[in-house]
Order: sequence, then structure tokens, then C-alpha cells
Amino acid sequence: MQITFLTYNIRNCRGVDGKVSLGRTAETIARTGAVVAGLQEVDRYNPRSCFADQARKLGKMLQMHAVFGPNINPLGLIGFGNAVLSVYPVRAWYNYQLPREGEKRGLLRKEICAGPLGFAFYNTHLGLDENERLRQVDEIISVVGAEKLPLVLAGDFNAPPDAPEIRAIAGILPPDKQLDPLPTFPSVRPEHKIDYIFYSRHWRLVEQNVFDSQASDHLPLAAKLQLVPAE
Repeated sequence: MQITFLTYNIRNCRGVDGKVSLGRTAETIARTGAVVAGLQEVDRYNPRSCFADQARKLGKMLQMHAVFGPNINPLGLIGFGNAVLSVYPVRAWYNYQLPREGEKRGLLRKEICAGPLGFAFYNTHLGLDENERLRQVDEIISVVGAEKLPLVLAGDFNAPPDAPEIRAIAGILPPDKQLDPLPTFPSVRPEHKIDYIFYSRHWRLVEQNVFDSQASDHLPLAAKLQLVPAE
């Protein structure tokens, strides 16, 4: 069983031209061939993005199930956070709050019905300060370390491959080719790899690609993974 996963910081669907376009973001996601996508910087009912429920609308446009995990949620209405889109049905989901010094950050877990047992997909967006990220990674390691299902961890980690927080995650998830230096930021002239797709020993990497797009200031990173039969 092969599944293409995606991580993409969509910057509330605001392209490098400053214009908000759900259609342009949806087209970019569709072009990657992803059937499970972790999105960061997703808006819900925010004036800056035309009051759209972006996760729900992108899910409808792409015919995918959508789950939104708000990390900033003033008055319980306007939301900003992470989202997961999937062509497979959702069994359960939960949004963990991560330690923070600045902006609120989260780890969105989505349990997906596919394969013999299903699998868990985690999506996150870490902070801008290294010490903050190290605390957030400690919490992520605690959560994913207790996971019983095959898992994939994706997101915008705001750190290069040689950063201690990235090495800490690679220490519990088999590194394989997960740290290939495929630059994802900025999208106009990509120089830095700060977006990643990690996976547990249940998976084998088939291929990994970055796709050119001006729909955000990040480029989408996709990984096709093969679910390895249990021995």
C-alpha cells in the first residue's frame, strides 16, 4: 500500500503576490498527488482571508475529509492553526497544545482508516525560538513515542536539518532519507529546508519531492510512502 503525504504551510492561502486564493492553493495541493495533507497557517472566519473556513472549503474543493485544529481561537469563532485533509475516512482526532513562549502552537493528530489497522498522521508548526522549539519537540516525542499505530509526522518545524530539535526527532524516527536537503523556503527562491515529513519504521520511502508554486511563501513537500507488511 503506497500513500502520498504532503506538508504545506499555506500562509492562509496568501500567495507571494499578496492575494488570497483558495483556488490557487487547492490546485497546488492537487498537483502534488497527495491523499493525506498536513496544512499549517490555516484561517477560519478571519477577515484577512475573506471570512472563509479554509480547511472545510479546501476539503470540499479537493473532495477530501477536513479536520481543523485551532491554536488561536478568540471568542471561539475566528481560528488560526493547523489542518489535515484526507481522502480516507477519519476515525478520531485530537489537537495537543504545545509548550510556548510566543504564539500558541499545536500538534494535530488524526487517526485515519486505511490499511489493515489504520495509521496516525500528526501535523505541527513549531515556534520561531530555538529553546521554544526544543521544548515543543520534547512534548511531540512524548506523544508520538506512545503511538501504537504506524505514524507519519509532518509540518513546518522552522529549523534546518542540523538543528538539535530536528536531530532529536530523527533519533526516534528512522532517519533514512527523511533529512534530504530539499529546500522549501522561501518559495520564490528556496534556500532553506524547514518543512519535513517523518515516519515510523512501518513505512518505506518511495520518493520525495518539492513542487514549485507561488500560492504561499513555502513550497509543498510530498513523500510517497510504502506501508511495510508486519513481519
